[in-house]
Amino acid sequence: MDMGVLTADDYASVHRASRGLAARYGMVTLNAMMEAWGALVQDVEEGFDTELVWEYANMLRCRGWLAEAWPVFTERIRAARRAELDALDARFRLATVPLRGQADNARWHSRRPRLIVGDALPELPGSWVL
Repeated sequence: MDMGVLTADDYASVHRASRGLAARYGMVTLNAMMEAWGALVQDVEEGFDTELVWEYANMLRCRGWLAEAWPVFTERIRAARRAELDALDARFRLATVPLRGQADNARWHSRRPRLIVGDALPELPGSWVL
């Protein structure tokens, strides 16, 4: 994102979103949440570790924050980050499958990693069982 083209209103919209969501997510930044989403997508693509199965829903909170913050951002911020977010979302869809009972086009919170790796498979959440 070219930070040189952003205005005070653009920065204010990011701060407004961060403050508005702080009670639920803590005080975080757009950049931090985009990085967290990217890291989670990469983890899911490479094979999601069995030790983290029960933490998965909590790990998805970064994408939840992005969804809630997105309408608060100025159009310039959304335009600057849209391609990156769309690309991460597309990679996530390819690396995941819908939870049992969900449609194929289910959003991030209704999908689970396609590939689960680790020494021993734990008891999976009921919605993860095929």
